[in-house]
Amino acid sequence: MAASAGKKEAAWPLTMARYERLEKLGEGINGEVFKAWDTEDNLIVAVKRLSGSGDDGFIISGLPEVMREAMCLGACRGIPSIVQRRATCVAACQREATDSFIVMDYVGRLNLRGYMQRRVRRRRPFSEDEVRRIMKQLVEGVTAVHAVGVLHLDIKPENVLLDDGTEDRKQKPKKGTVEADVRGELKEDRIVYKIGGFGMSMKGRSKRQSEVTILTPYSAPELLLHSCEYDDRVDTWGLGCIMADLLSDTGVSTFDGESDIEIMAKVFGIVGTEGIKEWSGYSRAAAGQKSKLPGGRGISRLRHKFPSCKLSGAGFEVLSGLLESNPEKRLTAAEALQMPWFHNRRRGFGGFFKSCVVGVVPET
Repeated sequence: MAASAGKKEAAWPLTMARYERLEKLGEGINGEVFKAWDTEDNLIVAVKRLSGSGDDGFIISGLPEVMREAMCLGACRGIPSIVQRRATCVAACQREATDSFIVMDYVGRLNLRGYMQRRVRRRRPFSEDEVRRIMKQLVEGVTAVHAVGVLHLDIKPENVLLDDGTEDRKQKPKKGTVEADVRGELKEDRIVYKIGGFGMSMKGRSKRQSEVTILTPYSAPELLLHSCEYDDRVDTWGLGCIMADLLSDTGVSTFDGESDIEIMAKVFGIVGTEGIKEWSGYSRAAAGQKSKLPGGRGISRLRHKFPSCKLSGAGFEVLSGLLESNPEKRLTAAEALQMPWFHNRRRGFGGFFKSCVVGVVPET
């Protein structure tokens, strides 16, 4: 659940006095993020406030949760495509419920969700080359995260931030300018995509993990079944969802739904149920969760949704490999990065025309 709109913002403690709050950038399930001015370093930063009480409408983040997120961000220090942590502020005494703060580099004024919606409003669909460029950066980032032993567990467009290099982080902005910045023009050929939102992340892996109880339209099928048998390929499923969103040109999630059952219906209605039923962990999933799988044909309709005129064969190899419902057959981030699609040159007009002619034939 999110905080109610228009509620009074929580006051910052004296330990955060060096950070002058400028504007609210957004919020998630466990806190909110602000654009702030670091008065000591004379630099724009992003400050994430994590709720310590829950009485403000956010899910409580106690010391263990805060330190887990900080530890994961610390493990990702130096990875260019990851939002970098600058400081963590927690109360010295945890006997009373208090807010915690994570200070991070300020990346940019827009996230990938906002960018997709902007392109929809302007009737500018993403070309396959643009999707390839975005996905390569994201796959490289997730590959690096996994290499240091971190699972992100919340890969989605809202957690991808855009930096086009146009904002001066050493110049203190005037209050009330964030909304104007969001509507401003982007240097699209210079955009760098950085992954943030490590609130659900964890470091270290075992055969049986903690159950992920907060599910979204970007949650992998094994998580939708409430299985504790998962690995870093839950993140590559999220990458596949983002790729599908970019190709769909709707600005909303491909698997959007108001409940777990609705999300499952969307997911398995497109990728089919054959794959997940072949997964070795399927037999150990709770019967009550498996009963929520939609009936009907179990084959994938993914190619029908993204025909050849929309996505080349090499691109579809990546999309279908990321959106493989059987996690044992799903591409890892490192494997996806080696796929030919990421190394192909742009198709010429003749190749594009040929693919569109082929694409008019319905695929089964």
